[in-house]
Amino acid sequence: MTDTLKIPEPYDLEKCTVKIVLLLHPCKTNSNEPDCTIAVSTHEDIPLTKIIKRSQLSLPEPIKDLLAELKADLPQREFHARVKQSKTSKQKTTHTNKSDKTSQPNESNTSTIKQVQLF
Repeated sequence: MTDTLKIPEPYDLEKCTVKIVLLLHPCKTNSNEPDCTIAVSTHEDIPLTKIIKRSQLSLPEPIKDLLAELKADLPQREFHARVKQSKTSKQKTTHTNKSDKTSQPNESNTSTIKQVQLF
């Protein structure tokens, strides 16, 4: 039996995992230049954040490549999101209609026993 204890990473920037998050915000209506939020953290601690103008940010080529790939893929992603939303809306409508039917007793039975339609 090999139980290995998980040794936490040291609080040393060169020896621990560093999480960097970039949020590229869209242009605001009252501003011509979009903002960018940068957050950095380690060890699931509260991140340090800074908001800058996107023009101040110089992205490395791998990130630029991924953004170009994402931009090209957005129409297809939007299509799939709309299909999924449409299916979700239809399921909610169907579920609501079924629950409306099940909440109303069937009046055809005039005895003291009320019949409820289940499906």
